Amino acid sequence: MTQSPLIDVHQHILPDHYVQAVGEHAVGSQGSTGRVPPWSLDAALEGMDRAGIQLAITSVSAPGFRGLTPQGECDTARWCNDFAADLTRTYPKRFGSFAALPLSTMEACLHELSYAMDVLHSDGVCLLSNYEDRYLGERYFWPLYEELNRKKTVVFVHPTSPLHEVKINQLSASTLEFTFDTTRTMASLIFGGVLMRFPDIRWIFSHAGGAMPYLGGRVDVLTTNNPALREFIPNGLPAELGKLYYDCALSTSDTTMDALASVASVEHVLFGTDYPFGPKDQMRKGADGLQNLKWGDADKRRVAYSNAVQLFPRMSDVISAVVSD
Repeated sequence: MTQSPLIDVHQHILPDHYVQAVGEHAVGSQGSTGRVPPWSLDAALEGMDRAGIQLAITSVSAPGFRGLTPQGECDTARWCNDFAADLTRTYPKRFGSFAALPLSTMEACLHELSYAMDVLHSDGVCLLSNYEDRYLGERYFWPLYEELNRKKTVVFVHPTSPLHEVKINQLSASTLEFTFDTTRTMASLIFGGVLMRFPDIRWIFSHAGGAMPYLGGRVDVLTTNNPALREFIPNGLPAELGKLYYDCALSTSDTTMDALASVASVEHVLFGTDYPFGPKDQMRKGADGLQNLKWGDADKRRVAYSNAVQLFPRMSDVISAVVSD
């Protein structure tokens, strides 16, 4: 099979202004090297071309705006959203964006959401897995979800470190803690009633859903001991997990992808790379990982681009032009 064009739903921007505002140590501590990975527009485009990525949806990665004052959060989020929107305007066939939101106050969050979606026309929003140990199922976030649900917004959930991170030898936070935190926030959303109350939000979870595909069966069985929890999953946990979308960033092993496909239809799996975090040349390695899966060509095309086009219809013309060439 000739490699399909790719839509990367998990790619980050690291402009100098953002890094300086949040702090090099805070940004670098998320990765395996402890250093801020190099990022530039030219390098991103070069890597995309080398990997066959036609279009990438950018976002601000962990730690988001942690450590900033409320005003600092607002100012930095606005700067990042304007920066990402300018990329999309300049390169409409190469970039989209998930807007960053300041979450220290709900008023500021809703104000920035309106600006990002109604003025900048962002493709969706990015939320982190927790905010100062508030996981996404907590009622604090419900005013935000009211608006996201009304707008039928795509929400990309990116992991971050819990406040009380467990450190194992020299493993980075992103190695284990990120996947566990994704699992925690998914459970929080499901058993906090968010999926039931706000059914029109389309959720994407990073890194194949963390540990949830592997642990989902255990959670489903153990919740049978608590009727109150079963009210949130009246058709069982697999039915709720099947409503969600998942990217395959750094997760394209056969074992991981087969586990993911057992809890989500292939139509809900999206391509992602996590650039510029991760190993060297992970865009190319991610593309190769998808290509080398023991899946049929039709399913690989779904993951490569067609599932993303269903979520982001504006990208249809871009992909159609590439496929027809």
